[in-house]
Amino acid sequence: MTVTVDAGRCIACGMCAYAAPEVFRIVGKSSTVAAQPEGPDSRVRDAANGCPVNAISIQT
Repeated sequence: MTVTVDAGRCIACGMCAYAAPEVFRIVGKSSTVAAQPEGPDSRVRDAANGCPVNAISIQT
């Protein structure tokens, strides 16, 4: 699983960092991927599905 955040779309609402703090961090006005998940992670999928601006992409 590879996770990316589109900084141009991200509004830094913090939902992803709350859902999966080991993967996402809020830096300035955007979320960033602090660490890629080791394998499939339902919390990361929940963060991507819950992103209000669809800024999180997951490649499997």
